[in-house]
Amino acid sequence: MAVMGKDLEPSVILIDHPLVTVLKNPVNLRLLRDYAREAQRQLIIVSEDPMLPILCHELGIECYGNESELRQTLGTGRQIESTSEADRELEENWSAAPINVEAPLVETTVWRPTLQRWLVLIMAVVAVGLVYYVLTPKVVVTVTPQLFNYQQTVRIAGVSSGGSEHGEDNLPTLPLEPIKAVLETEAIVTATGSQTLGTAFATGVVVFINETDQAVTVPKGTELATGEGVAFKTNAAVTVPGRSTDYFLDVATGVRAGQKEVGITALEKGSQANVTAGRIRLINNSKLNEVLTVRNPEPTGGGASIQQPVVTEEDIEKAKAVCLRQANLQIEEILQNKANQTNSILIVESATLEQRAVEPSVEAGSEAQTLRVLARFEARGQAFRRGDLGEIIQRELERDLPLGIVLYQPKFEVERLTANLEDNAVVLLEADVKAPVHRQILAGEVARLLAGLRRQDVEELSKVLDAESIAIEPDNASYLPRFAHWIKVEVGAPEAVMVDSAFE
Repeated sequence: MAVMGKDLEPSVILIDHPLVTVLKNPVNLRLLRDYAREAQRQLIIVSEDPMLPILCHELGIECYGNESELRQTLGTGRQIESTSEADRELEENWSAAPINVEAPLVETTVWRPTLQRWLVLIMAVVAVGLVYYVLTPKVVVTVTPQLFNYQQTVRIAGVSSGGSEHGEDNLPTLPLEPIKAVLETEAIVTATGSQTLGTAFATGVVVFINETDQAVTVPKGTELATGEGVAFKTNAAVTVPGRSTDYFLDVATGVRAGQKEVGITALEKGSQANVTAGRIRLINNSKLNEVLTVRNPEPTGGGASIQQPVVTEEDIEKAKAVCLRQANLQIEEILQNKANQTNSILIVESATLEQRAVEPSVEAGSEAQTLRVLARFEARGQAFRRGDLGEIIQRELERDLPLGIVLYQPKFEVERLTANLEDNAVVLLEADVKAPVHRQILAGEVARLLAGLRRQDVEELSKVLDAESIAIEPDNASYLPRFAHWIKVEVGAPEAVMVDSAFE
């Protein structure tokens, strides 16, 4: 109903019912006021509730205690503009009625369901219950798959940064990272060389023999030698007389060569100068050698020597080889520790050593009991991240698994990992992988297979499904329902126990 006032402003009249509390909420009143303003209508509320006028006054809404107050207000200056046949009829009734009779502005009708409506409601409830009964599972079957070992060899091409593409395009690519480390090794070896070190000079006596007629003077320090080159020198200057003739009763009986004895000393210390009698025969003076002969009538003696160890080139090379061998033993551990910092795995076959420096403690030919060599190397290798390898292996396993077989978990065991290096910075990896798998069990398919079976027949079905067990609840169910939708199938988690694989 629309009501026009003096200013021709349309109004909306709401009659509050004692059993309806929608108008007693300030939020609802505020929303009604806002809606009326948007529709350019003036909101009027009629209510006998003493609290409602207070709320309306706070929100700026007109409120009347009963219909008589509203009718008096309408009679003082407002007229009813009927917008429909019902409104016009209501206006006529109001104008024809006596003034002291109050006609209701709004009639309230209470809805009471009829018998037909009750029957429809009962049938709807029965239908819903019947549908719920039909669709509700009657038994719960838990199927636990059986685990198997699945083994496969996965071939992967590892490519380092800057390396060329691998030759086999169908191989998955594993990115490699260069690993570098510096290591030092030390080796101490015993010197194998030796040299004789003289400690005392040999001495002796020689006799010069002069077969000429003239006396010959031999200066001090004249050098003498044996045939092997052991040298001596005279200790004093001597004059060797010429030869003489022996007479007996004025008769010449023979010619005697002139002789002179002198002491000698070896030129070098050592036992090598202790020579036997008659070994000194050479005079290292050409003039004296032409006229004199020299012999040592007795062995020389007194020369002494000791053996002194000496470092040789072979000793240095031996120490270098020991350092290299030690570096080869340490390279894997050092590079792997370096790779562990980035959660990577070293490819052992890619590890190489490059010698940077070698520092021997003494040079070759030096007197020393032992030799110490310090060697410095640069170790290099290739590594890959564990996560990258795991993703590739999982992807390859899932791609090559037989139809209907799935991985139990994205976990597997790499039993063997080998690598072959190529010249173009590519490493061909082969990994022997063992992973737990089980047959894929579809709940709907299992429910159709179980429909109508006896409990004792279910065990035979578990063999067909490669199931570890099939549990049925409730326990007293001798037969499974004939309808698949009455069987709720749940796939349980397999037990983490590996058995021999049937899918190798």
